[in-house]
Amino acid sequence: MKRITALLHTNRVADVLHAIEGAGERRVSITETRGLLHTSNVRELDYSVQMGERMTIQAQVDVFCDDAQVESLVAVIRKHGHSGMPRSGWIFVSPIELGAAID
Repeated sequence: MKRITALLHTNRVADVLHAIEGAGERRVSITETRGLLHTSNVRELDYSVQMGERMTIQAQVDVFCDDAQVESLVAVIRKHGHSGMPRSGWIFVSPIELGAAID
């Protein structure tokens, strides 16, 4: 099992989520975060008192999937997560030792 983590612009999350769901995966978590992605508009900017600088409001999308799905889901995220700017975000893949349903 793998965890795919994508850091994206918030305006791309809905398209990415629908595409992931369309690919048959529903084990997804979405969190609003702050980071250093290049901003696509001023609405994405937030000043962090703790960091002492402007931060980009971004989304972290985590997808938990079987190993065989990783390549296709990364391709889906890359296609639908692109904002039209270079480096529209980042994708990371890491191993998960166990994934168990809560019944």
